[in-house]
Amino acid sequence: MSTTVDTAYGASVRVPSPAFRATFAPRTSASTSAVPTPGDPLGSVLGGVTEYAAPVERPVARLASTTATATQAALAESILDAEDALTSVHRAWFAPARRPEAPRPEWVDETTIRARHIEAALRGVPWFDLPNRRRAAKAAQRAAHTDIDVARRAAEERVQAEEARIDAWWNNLCANDPQTVTEYVNGVFAADAGSRATALGTRGAAIEVAVLAPGEHVLPAEQVRMAADRSLTIRRASASHRAELYRQHVAGLVVATARRALAASPGADSVTVHVLRSTCTGPFDDVSLLAVADIARDDLQRADFGLDAVSLLGRIGRRVRLGVAGAESAMEPLPLDVVPGLAQRLERRCSTHRASA
Repeated sequence: MSTTVDTAYGASVRVPSPAFRATFAPRTSASTSAVPTPGDPLGSVLGGVTEYAAPVERPVARLASTTATATQAALAESILDAEDALTSVHRAWFAPARRPEAPRPEWVDETTIRARHIEAALRGVPWFDLPNRRRAAKAAQRAAHTDIDVARRAAEERVQAEEARIDAWWNNLCANDPQTVTEYVNGVFAADAGSRATALGTRGAAIEVAVLAPGEHVLPAEQVRMAADRSLTIRRASASHRAELYRQHVAGLVVATARRALAASPGADSVTVHVLRSTCTGPFDDVSLLAVADIARDDLQRADFGLDAVSLLGRIGRRVRLGVAGAESAMEPLPLDVVPGLAQRLERRCSTHRASA
């Protein structure tokens, strides 16, 4: 796979579209088979289905107009709901990973085993030869008892082997083993149908992930305004309003992706999140960097999620770089040299995904 950097602007990296889009495409729960959890479904490790915290309520009613029609009020509510969805992603909560449990020993069908031995022992013995039939039945019971014991031991040994394999995997995950963590976190992202994130690797007790932000088309085209006389108006959203919404959404993606990654990697102390944006140009994607931040687990646990995403990221993030709002676009990309080697790590990740596809 070839990777080229736009040297004119130093703000984008060009990668082949198929590999890039396969790496960051939204997946479905069918992808959980790639999660390297030994003999255990993904849900038992994550502690159940992902849950989300309810958005923080606004301090006052969103619509207090006395002149708006029912249709206008409904439209305004839908616009505000869309804005809330974009700006509240940082409030999502994800269940932490937990050690899987090995399945219980397989059930041994003792009745069938005994019946099989008795049938085989009595075959050919006349029905009227009671002494021999009794002796054959006793011998069959002893043989059946032996087979039952063997089957039970085999089932217990399989459970013990599974327990040992789970222990080894869990210990590697808690030790932040690069391959184990990367594979598992990517499995977690894959299990979330709406996720467009991927793990790039680990560095000591830190994990590095990248997430693809949606385009500006997700922003509401209209804006709700309340005049001084409490009359409600719905107008085309201003460039500054859209820019602020997008900036809040990008900051929220940083926090939400950090929460998801740290929940899935109990051995990691911190996470570095890169938010990317891509523009398709023929067979290639021009990928730019919108935001980057380091977030420590301890800071995340003490975070006040009542804050807006930008303010929260400013409080808990370290080495935060967030693209500034531009006049024509929602955010201007950051120079690629802000994160040395990012293009190469993206290349390796896309190449790995293409090779395993």
